[in-house]
Amino acid sequence: MATRDTHGEQPDVSLPADYLHDHPEEHPEDWGWHGEFGVWAQVAGWVTVVILVLMMTATHYNLQGTLFLGLTAGLLVVGLLFERQRRKNAWRK
Repeated sequence: MATRDTHGEQPDVSLPADYLHDHPEEHPEDWGWHGEFGVWAQVAGWVTVVILVLMMTATHYNLQGTLFLGLTAGLLVVGLLFERQRRKNAWRK
């Protein structure tokens, strides 16, 4: 059985030179992206919760559909409240 030399030459995982020439080092902040969706993600999340709750009023053959719609809406509410609290207590620059 052959063993692999772990102390040998490391593989080259850098980007090719022609790619670097056409794509200089960019930072998302340079073109306006800061890693957050802002208030629109919160609005979309709450609209989704309302839609899921309204879908629970539809006729289901058994309670399984209502159960999963309620669980999904509940998890979404927990996530939205967690995100609101995280933003409220986030360290400012």
